[in-house]
Amino acid sequence: MLLTPVNNESTMVVRRVRDPGLSGAHMSYLYVTALTATNVDGFAEAGATWAQDHYKALGAVTTTASQIIMGGEMAGTILVAFEYETVNGAMNGQQAFYADEALVRLMQDHQVQISRRSLMRVQTEFGERTGEYGSVLYLSTSPIDDASAQTNFAKNWAHMQHGAHGMTVLANVAAGPSPFTHTVVTWADSLDDLLAASAQNMADPEVQQIMAEWNVNLQGRVLSRRLF
Repeated sequence: MLLTPVNNESTMVVRRVRDPGLSGAHMSYLYVTALTATNVDGFAEAGATWAQDHYKALGAVTTTASQIIMGGEMAGTILVAFEYETVNGAMNGQQAFYADEALVRLMQDHQVQISRRSLMRVQTEFGERTGEYGSVLYLSTSPIDDASAQTNFAKNWAHMQHGAHGMTVLANVAAGPSPFTHTVVTWADSLDDLLAASAQNMADPEVQQIMAEWNVNLQGRVLSRRLF
């Protein structure tokens, strides 16, 4: 999940699958909250059980969370991603969150502190959002239309599918001043396999050519564990 850095976006399985052949199909929005909590296990247990019904009541299609383990100063940060079909839905859901007494109490009980909130659009996606671990690449690129994103990232997925269950490409909508324009989230049960597939991807001359043509620059990576 997702997912934004704080300074510049296992347990319950979420299967959000899209047909990779549907170029230009409607994509959803994620609002991603970066936070800390004093009792991570308790927060995760609530998120995987009773809180899911409350999130759905707010209009969220899916709600997932991961904790960054390896990520420099971001280590320990929890990223909670609420998925909505529209921007209005995300805005209304965020406001309604604080009208839900049980969710407010959950935040109070675990001393949740929010450091950042961002809105992103799912520009293209492959496979499933399943796996014990996640990798998030932050990158900047020239403006890219949905059809081109679908075609270009399909080249990456041809390699990444050998080490990951799924790959989600998120384009910033409202993330404040930031050096990155996109985040690429991959889901896996083995980070060793994922990183090996990533190395093969980066070594592909065709991928290197696409990166050069679209002025793609990698800004950094974090590794996380899935909470729910």
